[in-house]
Amino acid sequence: MSNSAHFSNTVIVEQKTESGIFYRMTSTPNSGDCLVLVMGYGGSLRIWPATFVNKLAQTFKVITYDNRGTGLSIVPENPEEYTIKLMADDLDEVIKALDIKQHHLLGYSMGGCIALQYAHDHQELVKSLFLISSTAGGVLYAKPDKEVSAALANPQGKTLWDIYMSTFSLMYSPDAFERCMPTFKAIYEVSNLLPTRPIALAGHSNAFKGFDGSGYLAAFKMPTTILAGKEDRLMPVKNSENLAANIDGAKLILWDDCEHGPHIQEEDAVVQLISESCSAASKV
Repeated sequence: MSNSAHFSNTVIVEQKTESGIFYRMTSTPNSGDCLVLVMGYGGSLRIWPATFVNKLAQTFKVITYDNRGTGLSIVPENPEEYTIKLMADDLDEVIKALDIKQHHLLGYSMGGCIALQYAHDHQELVKSLFLISSTAGGVLYAKPDKEVSAALANPQGKTLWDIYMSTFSLMYSPDAFERCMPTFKAIYEVSNLLPTRPIALAGHSNAFKGFDGSGYLAAFKMPTTILAGKEDRLMPVKNSENLAANIDGAKLILWDDCEHGPHIQEEDAVVQLISESCSAASKV
């Protein structure tokens, strides 16, 4: 069963694949090419800011989905059933369910790893690739400080709200945290009834640790844009620099005073950049 909802000129259609991956298409009468957004560690599609998705939907049919273990998708009980390859296969199932022939692809954080794997497996389907605050893993992975990794793996708080705020405060400076609070509150309001279970967090951790896409990059032919904040403490900017250095013709965009969320901290600039880059790629 599917259902649709209208918000202003935006239409939302939701569905599940046969294996149980929940996905959503957000579009408007002006939407053209398909743009797929891939969320990262522990996050469902509800972690994408609604403003970001709705702005993109003025130009694209925007496809978002719940990675396995999150939201309304399947939750395997074995951490070994969470790998980047399996998660890329989940994405492929979504693409096939929608009968999409070609699309633009954007991966954020660990979602960038999934996007890299998918682009490696299905390069002919990807018109252009965007990697935000991500990494290729393997020898190209630049680790964050141990304190940051440990704190992210063990967020503090007695309530779900406290845990959300603990996580976001790790990712952003105090000034950025305060400035982006309206977005964080909005994300919490749409996602708090579907928190990601500990077994899925363990599975996502297993997936990230086991990923090495460093050998994929030299073969990529699609236009690729890499975006990151220079002050990213969770995914140090060296990861994005390594990606750009190893993908032929890749464009690297770095923001000053920006951490692990360019699409939140520089939303309008990121939306414009995606629209312009996709338009250029479609003309090639």
